[in-house]
Amino acid sequence: MVAVVVGMLEWRVVARNVGTRFNGYGAMGGVLARSSPAPMRYRVLVPWVVGWLPAGKGRAVAYQAAKVGLLAGALGVAEVHLGRMGMLGLAVIIAGTLEFDYWDQYAELVGLGLCLMGVPWAAAVGGVVWGLSRETAGLAPVVAGLAGGWPAGLAGLAGPAALGVVRLVQGRAVLYCERWTWRAYNVGDWKAAWERMDPGPLFSLGLCVGMVWAAVTGGHLLEGALGATRWVGLVWVVMGWTMGRGRESRLFLPCALWILGR
Repeated sequence: MVAVVVGMLEWRVVARNVGTRFNGYGAMGGVLARSSPAPMRYRVLVPWVVGWLPAGKGRAVAYQAAKVGLLAGALGVAEVHLGRMGMLGLAVIIAGTLEFDYWDQYAELVGLGLCLMGVPWAAAVGGVVWGLSRETAGLAPVVAGLAGGWPAGLAGLAGPAALGVVRLVQGRAVLYCERWTWRAYNVGDWKAAWERMDPGPLFSLGLCVGMVWAAVTGGHLLEGALGATRWVGLVWVVMGWTMGRGRESRLFLPCALWILGR
């Protein structure tokens, strides 16, 4: 129910940019034709699942259903680690990041949450879901290994393996933007935030500060897999500001698992 409500809210928020060729539903055609630039071309899970349908309302409905399904999976796995209140907290944070039509952040949360279980089968499934969706899947064996030892870490290699298969199938693509984004985008976004009254950079900064605090203090406050893996969360902090557009706070959603686990 929570996923359905957040999914309905998301559809209303992102309706103005649904169909743009750089993200979400609009990027599916280029992904399937292997003509999109990177990184969109390598985010194939949903396009491969629903792309067999003809373009139109049927595909749009299937796309939305797949996205809500991934969101439900992300919240369900989060509840295993955070409990009911923590899961609801994650739903609120997700609602605060809604801006553009994307599905891959939910698949990333599913993959990360499954790898955090430290169980080989979960790490393997999570690694595949993650690797078909986001480039951060290279972290799957690290997270799974820290959470459950070498058997889970070995199973987590399914993440980078899936990434490799996607690269082979989809071919080489040029990035649509600069590789290093701090000067190219993020400095300018900070300067323009006041003029545009844009809360994005501040929300992202809040998640990053929370992640740093969770990493530093988590040895006392985080238990189990979240405690063992807390330093991995800092990778999203660094990558989000140096290789992504930091004002897009959805990039830092994985940090919420460690923040809410405290």
